[in-house]
Amino acid sequence: MTKFELDDTITAVATPAGEGGIAVIRVSGPGAFEAVEPFFVAHEDKKLSSRPANTICWGKFMDPAGLPVDQVLVSIFRAPQSYTGQDVIEISCHGGLAVTKKILALLLGRGVRHAEPGEFTRRAFLNGKLDLTQAEAVLDLIHAKSERSLDSAIRQLSGSLSRTFKELKDELIRLLAHMEAHLDFPEEDLAVDVKDGMQGQFTKVREKISALITGFARNQLIREGILVTLVGKPNVGKSSIFNALLERDRALVSDLPHTTRDQLEEALEIRGFFVRLRDTAGLISAAGHPLDKMGMDRTIDALHESHMVLFTVDSSASFEETDRHVFQHIPQDKKVIVLLNKSDLSSRIQEKEMKSFVGDKSAIHLSAKTREGFKELEQQIADFLEQETSETGEQITKLRHKKALEASLETLRRAEQSFQERMSLEFVTPDLRVTLEAIKELTGEVYSEDLLDVIFSEFCIGK
Repeated sequence: MTKFELDDTITAVATPAGEGGIAVIRVSGPGAFEAVEPFFVAHEDKKLSSRPANTICWGKFMDPAGLPVDQVLVSIFRAPQSYTGQDVIEISCHGGLAVTKKILALLLGRGVRHAEPGEFTRRAFLNGKLDLTQAEAVLDLIHAKSERSLDSAIRQLSGSLSRTFKELKDELIRLLAHMEAHLDFPEEDLAVDVKDGMQGQFTKVREKISALITGFARNQLIREGILVTLVGKPNVGKSSIFNALLERDRALVSDLPHTTRDQLEEALEIRGFFVRLRDTAGLISAAGHPLDKMGMDRTIDALHESHMVLFTVDSSASFEETDRHVFQHIPQDKKVIVLLNKSDLSSRIQEKEMKSFVGDKSAIHLSAKTREGFKELEQQIADFLEQETSETGEQITKLRHKKALEASLETLRRAEQSFQERMSLEFVTPDLRVTLEAIKELTGEVYSEDLLDVIFSEFCIGK
């Protein structure tokens, strides 16, 4: 395991690997200017180290033999007003593999160390430029797959979740301070109103922590996406709907039954939400081929994993027992939308028949050929997500947050129980202190190197 130091200078390519218009090579540390200056020749004859902060210089990056490597822009950020809190230089060069490799090699040859994954952001945390919750938001921002997940990451990066954790910490400190004050004066009994006030503080903190834990599942839907599965008997048009929603031919479409034998999954954005759309093999009462049986088993598994099921039927044909067989496999706790496909053809399904078949499930007439009904389908998917992710306050985004809050809730309840059983406050305060430490871990006021290793190992090199 690399021993991380703050007094050395690190560098890495901060842009994605591969060819592009521009690549950025980031250098951070006390020796940033000394590392770059020998290779940089400015258009104006002025040393890099003599230039003010927050300026950009145009010039050439030269090798030790005096041969030009590339024309570059050099951005200067001086400590402590930089991302890492240290002197930072960012070299913007042309985004070719050979160019970036050459510049990086020259810097490493000057004794600059290659940065580990997430080490720039780790330095930002250690130098107090952001807390641990905000550092995690940087990763969420990079991995955001939709407008909603982007909004969530930006709020967390701005410190909204940190403020929520700080409010919890302050309330616990007040409660602990009240109890310790009474411990310092044991000859005075607790007044009834003081006891009620402490119980009120217990309740307030407990409810806030519980609400944050409950909100984790909602936020996961925003970050990881809702899983929507198309299901139906063979040849009802599931793959055509799948392609139409994606607006490209991803699934093979044929008039032959059992064309789709395995699951296909693709991602798309619907009204700002990240959606994972899954096409499945058609379900029938009895499979005639082992591959059909394997495909149907996977379809049934997919139904149990899904958040929403699009039960697809052919509206140009009457309901059959096979349709009923498919419908009965859908778990009752799933959100179901009935898709009456092929609405461009004459419908043979009566409204009364449909109601007796699917009950009060929402039904949409649509056509993969004419795109009739697709706007309504997208709106219903978005409405479901709006309902499932509606928030009354800030929401946690990481499993680490959830586990720390669950640990704090357990010790808080233990402290509250001791308090309600009228035990001496000496038996209440230790559990409150453990609760407080768990809250401090969320923002990084209390941390271990092992914890930082886990968090920042998820980052890309150069961030």
